[in-house]
Amino acid sequence: MDTSFASASILPPVLDGTNYSLWKVNYIKSIDERTWQRVINGWTPPVMLDQEGDNLPKPETDWTADEVQNSNYNSKALNAIFTSVDMNMFSLITNYTSAKSACDALQRHCEGSESVRRTRLRMITSKFEMMRMEESENILDYDRRLRGIANEAFSIGDPISNERLVSKVLRSLSERFNIKILRNR
Repeated sequence: MDTSFASASILPPVLDGTNYSLWKVNYIKSIDERTWQRVINGWTPPVMLDQEGDNLPKPETDWTADEVQNSNYNSKALNAIFTSVDMNMFSLITNYTSAKSACDALQRHCEGSESVRRTRLRMITSKFEMMRMEESENILDYDRRLRGIANEAFSIGDPISNERLVSKVLRSLSERFNIKILRNR
């Protein structure tokens, strides 16, 4: 019996700088919830107070079981990030020791600031509103294009509702085929 696929796992998309929204969608979260929490909440190496009351790095031999476990989750997340980016993206994050810091750096590089995100969202919204079904296009192709725009909006954090998508399809069909759509009142 061929069992070559029995232990296969799904490989993440490789982040190359152009596909951040696809890359970020739940890859690390699928590994382990606690690993995902290190990306969300961050991680800093444990510290201890010296005789003057200053924080010093705590020797690893003195870490508690919980501190070791949190470090391991951070390491798992960093490994997942490092192994799922291309060399250009890797060079941006190679010196990070926190999975959160590495992810934040990638997000800033790929998505830009909050004002850039809002501008992208306005452009996507405009593209959605202006989109029309082409003469040579069938409903499946139109729906695919429409959902592509909806996925872009979702990846930025502002999903387009199914109701709005259906409404857009119905309006486009009525325009294309000169059909009046009756509304329930």
